[in-house]
Amino acid sequence: MYGGPSQTARRVAAHRLGFSRVPVAYGDPAADEALTADVAVGHDAPANRMHDYLAARTAFFDRAVTGAIDRGVRQIVIGAAGYDGRAFRYAKPGVRWFEVDHPATQRDKLQRLERLGIVASHVRFVEADFTQDPVADRLRAAGLDAAAPALFLLEGVAVYLEPAVLESVLEQFREVAAPGSRLAMSVSLSSVLGDAARARFQAAVAALGEPARSTLSAAEAEALLARTGWQTDQQTAAARSDRLRPAGLLLATAAPRASARPETPRTAGRASRVPKTPEPAPGPKPGPLSLSALLSQALVAFTIEFDNEAEHRLPHRTTGYGRSAQGEDGEDGEDGEDGQGDPVPWLVSLAMWENCMRHVTEEPITVGELEARARTGTNLDGMRRWGYVTIDGTARKIHKGRPGPNAVLRATPAGLRARQVWRPLPALIEQRWRDRFGADQVGRLRDALVAMVRQLDPGLPDCLPIVGAAALLSRGPDPALPPRPDPADPAGLPLPALLSRALLSFALEYEPEAGLALAISANVLRVLSQDGTRLRDLPPPTGTSKESVRWAMGILTRRYLAVEEPDPAAGRGKVARLTPGGLDAQRRHREVAGAIEQRWRERFADAAAGALRAALEPLAIAPGAGRPPLFQCLEPHPDNWRASVRRPVTLPHYPMVLHRGGYPDGS
Repeated sequence: MYGGPSQTARRVAAHRLGFSRVPVAYGDPAADEALTADVAVGHDAPANRMHDYLAARTAFFDRAVTGAIDRGVRQIVIGAAGYDGRAFRYAKPGVRWFEVDHPATQRDKLQRLERLGIVASHVRFVEADFTQDPVADRLRAAGLDAAAPALFLLEGVAVYLEPAVLESVLEQFREVAAPGSRLAMSVSLSSVLGDAARARFQAAVAALGEPARSTLSAAEAEALLARTGWQTDQQTAAARSDRLRPAGLLLATAAPRASARPETPRTAGRASRVPKTPEPAPGPKPGPLSLSALLSQALVAFTIEFDNEAEHRLPHRTTGYGRSAQGEDGEDGEDGEDGQGDPVPWLVSLAMWENCMRHVTEEPITVGELEARARTGTNLDGMRRWGYVTIDGTARKIHKGRPGPNAVLRATPAGLRARQVWRPLPALIEQRWRDRFGADQVGRLRDALVAMVRQLDPGLPDCLPIVGAAALLSRGPDPALPPRPDPADPAGLPLPALLSRALLSFALEYEPEAGLALAISANVLRVLSQDGTRLRDLPPPTGTSKESVRWAMGILTRRYLAVEEPDPAAGRGKVARLTPGGLDAQRRHREVAGAIEQRWRERFADAAAGALRAALEPLAIAPGAGRPPLFQCLEPHPDNWRASVRRPVTLPHYPMVLHRGGYPDGS
């Protein structure tokens, strides 16, 4: 573009000396400021509309960089980097930077860094003339991993490129952009400066030997990005009011190309190397619920009815909805005590009965013995803290970490009373189901479950285990556990235990094949799309709590299957949208769930698997425009905490059993 170091880049540096920058807890701002001050010598930065625009543009790109790093992106490419110092200001261990620029400017920058003593070992400097050099090939040669997401920046350069050259650069960036990669770009200044100011700008840069060659508007830039495989975030209708778009500041995500682009002499011969991107998967389609979703909704409905009844009968405490001390005898406790003067426990869910209190009595039991009986772990410290058990003779915390297998557990008086309340409830709720849905209907469900569970691993627990914190994966029994000491005939198991064993077996088959937790895929991934959904709107359609959504979104964003961005239609809040990789994962969820059900038909005989679906569908699927029959199980007692919150619009497609207390929606 020019014969020597960029003069316009030096003028931008002079302006940046006076800007406030986005602060972070990492990086070396002093190195950026030293470089900028060195470059700016002899250049003025008048306080005018251009200065204000550059301040806004700098903040926009700063936020793009820090947001990407915070999401876990570990590769940042700066096109036409000039004297950009973000690689130093926002340096973070593990993040690699690639600065692509004209050789003349880049060599001048390297000389300045060496003279100033600024270490740049984490930066790969890629010499390239955008008008003629193969940028994608040079980025690969510099070590860019085209299979890992990256952030690409094009700040203040589009205006100096011919449209065909800009299109080539965008296409080459897309060539090495993995699914989930983002692009931040600035284009036209016309809407910011006005015609007269724009004319002065064009005259000024032409006098410096760097004339403006592109007059793209934001809308034209969006069409260009779509042709080259970048989906702009501003293409949703809700984002049209975004203040960034009129300023020509655009964010985009690597996506399939909108249409084929005719080859030009510049792209001929290179286009064949561009990997073909599959068309995006359509969003979730209405249709029959998967077998795992049917099992889940029945289990969740039973659990909620169990929990509501236990809460009604058991003196307890909660955080957000006050304290109930309504006991079986009708006596009311005060000051955190039941009618007998004992401290009341913190309210927990059915899973904590099955994985803990069903096996812990006033007699001592070790942690190892508990896990051998329950076939899964529990939140031991929580059960101690919530008032149900003592560990090694005390209700205080004495273990720095998790108690070992020889630690001794006993039920507290409150734990013993909770056992008395919980023990009869599975049979009581199942009888209610027989009365409500018909003895024949529940009998068919029980018979189908028993026939299947008899063919499953007899060591499976009688509840869904607490999901793993790192990836929310389901946990099977520890292979090191001895055989179950009291293997019960499945015909004698309570209904939630049968549902849990079948559902956990499905999840343990699903997750290695899908590569993602069923708790995430079936709930949050299922309802997301490319168009974006407000984070605060996600709990109702997923059937899970905001805490569960937050956990799932953290994993989806770290794996670049989804992104979170400021809500363009509101001053606060964020939206979540699927990346192309997330669309693939969503499609794979449907495929794997369907394939497992088909395999179950072959493995357990079609009649058994078909009978299970036939028994579950009348309970979980609404007749006509009404509510599913299972929703009759959700009605709370007036003193239940669920009586104080909005009724669910759906049930989870896989229970989100977190460490918080075992509630099926993760609350």
